[in-house]
Amino acid sequence: MNFKDLGISAQYVSALEKQDITNPTPVQKKAIPLILKGKHIMAQSRTGSGKTLAFVLPILEQIDSQYNVALILAPTRELAKQTQRVIRSLTGHKIKSMTIYGGVSISRQIKKLNEGVHIVVGTPGRIIDLYKRGKLKFHNIKFVVLDEGDRLWDMGFAPDIKYILSKIRTNYQFMLFSATLDYDMRKLVSKHTRNEFEFLNLSKDELTVGNTDQFYYMIDIYSQKLKSFLQILNYEKPEAAIIFINTKKTGNWLFNKLKQKNIGYKVGLISGNLSQHQREKILAQFRNKDIELLIATDVAARGLDIDNITHIFNYDVPKFTESYVHRIGRTSRMNKKGTAITLCLKDEYEFICRIEGLIEKEIKRKYLPRQQKRQNRFPFY
Repeated sequence: MNFKDLGISAQYVSALEKQDITNPTPVQKKAIPLILKGKHIMAQSRTGSGKTLAFVLPILEQIDSQYNVALILAPTRELAKQTQRVIRSLTGHKIKSMTIYGGVSISRQIKKLNEGVHIVVGTPGRIIDLYKRGKLKFHNIKFVVLDEGDRLWDMGFAPDIKYILSKIRTNYQFMLFSATLDYDMRKLVSKHTRNEFEFLNLSKDELTVGNTDQFYYMIDIYSQKLKSFLQILNYEKPEAAIIFINTKKTGNWLFNKLKQKNIGYKVGLISGNLSQHQREKILAQFRNKDIELLIATDVAARGLDIDNITHIFNYDVPKFTESYVHRIGRTSRMNKKGTAITLCLKDEYEFICRIEGLIEKEIKRKYLPRQQKRQNRFPFY
């Protein structure tokens, strides 16, 4: 099955082919025909599964000459900008779209809204600000998309989303995409679709990145962790990797250590302490491969949508099992292979077991050279 079979017109099929995208992903196969039929959608779909095209393509097929037709809500400005890039890659400037988020000039956003746009992609806070100023109108809305629903909820945007939806009086088509779905999200979809929606429940393998090779290394004591990580880096030789840590303090410490060690990789760090300009500069360097290793906390990495990441390293075992799914979802994008490696201290092994229970899949153990020698001597160690 190709995109033409799904109901996508020749102009967009051609635009996809120019980006070497010819085979739809599972979420695209399921969602696109239903959205084209006008169905409301609630989809469980991991980061990197191709969900952006799953809702952007059928929306573009149905855009007319009216402005403010589609509203796409995203948890972070990075994800909003990524969605905007996808739209632009398909349409050029034939369809007018724009991003709306805080931290930048609101007057420029007002100017662009006054000129007229078909698709608005933005974060809830600035969307509400512009609506209350009377600059963003909801009277023509035909499509509403909540992208990365679980992250919108995690970041405390649920009240804002409910407020926005309460102000849209049109008979719009509602779409929600999320890696996990809790009761509040399901209730919201049910309320705003009058309980008439299609639930797309992707399989566990698709949810937990079937194309990702998943391993862990057991670290005997904390003092050996950095040395062990450097050995693993030398063995894996990642082309582009995100290194996840649990706190900003650990991130700063690890960044300085890796810079001191002169490990042969260009290293970057994103944290909540950076200005938006600094953050965007570092992410641009990572996309352009001027940075090869990017250190990030779960919060700082929310909304990152970057292709061709070969490795995910969990320098710290995630505090919450669901975070593991979000982390490793940033490799193996669009059916490419990737590797996820977790460094686990002995007293953290129970967290590995919990993660395996969530994803219903074994995370295989790997051994460092000194550990392998010991394992060969004492196979039941």
